[in-house]
Formats: sequence, structure tokens, C-alpha cells
Amino acid sequence: MTELPMQRGLLFCLSGPSGVGKGTVIAEVRRRRPQIAHSVSMTTRIARPGEIDGVHYFFKNTEEFRHLLEHGEILEHDNYCGNYYGTPRTPLEAMRDEGRDVLMDITVPGSMAVMKNYSDVVMLFLMPPTLSELRYRLTKRGTECESVVEQRLLKGRSEINKANLFDYVVINDELDATVDRILAIIDAEHCRYERLKGIENFVLSR
Repeated sequence: MTELPMQRGLLFCLSGPSGVGKGTVIAEVRRRRPQIAHSVSMTTRIARPGEIDGVHYFFKNTEEFRHLLEHGEILEHDNYCGNYYGTPRTPLEAMRDEGRDVLMDITVPGSMAVMKNYSDVVMLFLMPPTLSELRYRLTKRGTECESVVEQRLLKGRSEINKANLFDYVVINDELDATVDRILAIIDAEHCRYERLKGIENFVLSR
């Protein structure tokens, strides 16, 4: 296999409505390709059972979050259903500098903010097969009361209508097929000429 010069890692934003399965999909992508990094988001919401600080999220209180935001350490942030969510800037930059692709799990407004900061970001929208399936997934996880589920569904309708702002839409109907599609997108993005400018000179010099 040809050893090409190391490139800076690519940045992929995976967004979609709450309950669509972003966390499960990202976990399977990284199981298949451990070299792909996951940007751990920061949130002010309370950790759910089984969630680990620094693994699933960085859990901060509102005061801590606002302090980091004021000092430019939060790349993007959003208030979702009463809680802040954001992306720490420094860890993301370090992973890309190491040549690792970074997969981000963020809200739709968060993706829009990242796009303003990084012109090379690849935007993916994870779509539920149907709205009724989304309701089922939100209810099945049993972490929120009915009123919060309805609030998330209302927000989800609005987010689904913004899928046209993304580069790719992937319907999360079956896990393995969904991951296959996302990995195919990642591979295709690495083959864009704009990512490989000068490759002809490298090849011809060998």
C-alpha cells in the first residue's frame, strides 16, 4: 500500500433529532475504525445512568460552562431543552493535527456554527425512518417523562426540516447499513482532489 504524506484529519459533524441514534451509530463506527476520534461534547444536563464524565460528555454546571465560553474554549454551543451543549475547541484541534478524523455528535444549530468556523467540515444528517419510529425510540429509552418526550419530538420536527442544509442525509433504519453508509462517505471524502492537492507531484517523484 502506498504511504502518502500525513494529512490533517477531516472533521465530520453528525446531527439529527434527539433519539435518532447518533450515539449508537458513532460507537459502531469507532468500533469498526478505532482510529476515528470522537469529539466529546460538554453539557450542563445531569448525567443519565451509566454515562461517564469525559467519555459520553464532559458534565459541567452552568457557571463552569459560561466561564469556558467567555474564554473562547467552546467552539460552538446551543441551549437544547433547557441545557447547554457545546464542543471544547482544544481537544478537537489536537486530534486533527495528529492526522485523525474527528466525528462530532452535535445539535443542528451546533453544526451550523461549526460550518462557520471550518469551511472544510463535512455535514451529515442522521434521519429517522419515520416520526413514529422516533417517538418509539425516545419512549423506549425511558429516561424522560412524557412531556419532555413531546418537547423533543416538537424540536425534532423542526430539525428534520433543516436536513437540506447538510451535505449528506443518512436514514438510520438498521445499524449496520447506517454505519456502512457513513464509512463510505468518510472514504469518499478522503478521495476528493481538494484533499489530495499535489498528489500527482508526490507520485511522479517516486
